[in-house]
Amino acid sequence: MTLWSWLKLFVALWLLRKIARITGWLLLVAVAVAAWPVTVTAAAGYLTAWLRGWPAVRLYRTAAWALIITGAWLTVLEVLVPGWAAASVLGRAWADGWDHLSAASVTGAFMRVAPVAIPAGLGLGGLLWAWRIYAITTGLGGITASAPMTFDARQWRRQVRTAKGQIAAPGAVPLLGRGGVIPVGGTIRAIGHRWHQVFTIPATSCARHMVVVGSTGSGKTNLMIRLWAGWFTATLQASRAGRGHRPLLIVLDCKGGRDARRKADRTRRLLYGAGARRVAICPVEAR
Repeated sequence: MTLWSWLKLFVALWLLRKIARITGWLLLVAVAVAAWPVTVTAAAGYLTAWLRGWPAVRLYRTAAWALIITGAWLTVLEVLVPGWAAASVLGRAWADGWDHLSAASVTGAFMRVAPVAIPAGLGLGGLLWAWRIYAITTGLGGITASAPMTFDARQWRRQVRTAKGQIAAPGAVPLLGRGGVIPVGGTIRAIGHRWHQVFTIPATSCARHMVVVGSTGSGKTNLMIRLWAGWFTATLQASRAGRGHRPLLIVLDCKGGRDARRKADRTRRLLYGAGARRVAICPVEAR
């Protein structure tokens, strides 16, 4: 084999690889454009998860809940028009969206296929977001070597912002949840554990002693007050149901300072609201 023939073979193979790659991308773009309701929903879910720092499982769960509406829609459609008319309805809606390319027609077409497009799009968006996280953390994605650290730092800030918004919403984090669990606050990140929006602990975990470690201004006192009120409520409910004794809570605030009495009054009000008969919380004024 001469050098020229080897060079022609090398160029031909390179062109074939490039043509195959470009063809694959063009086919992917064609499918995305053809299934534009699913593509739009997937892009919206992906962007929302990226901006709010959600894990991919959040999109999966939302898609699973949306399937309930899909099932109800298919059932109603089958009752009204027997013979599995869902396929024809979807086909007509898709064709109408292409025949008249206007905002009203596109919106109407999307609304008609939404019961199927939304769960499919959210599931696809979750898969894409999970792949993005995997690619960045394993080094498959990103331009620089520091891309995984930069990505993780940005996602951490978004997750913190989302958790703060979760606990700031009125009624988002009650003092006691179902099953006797105490909501602690919004979950920033879960590692090796099932992710939930709100982190909770069983009330029985607060039955003896409690140690809360944190820096000044990190919300230790608010956390302790929430745990006290949640434990007291759960234990009092169990006592009224005949599953134990009445709770006894002893609180000693030895910090003192200007805000000691204000926080003691807050604890008093919470415990009275939980059903306590006598509450005596005396802050020790530090001199």
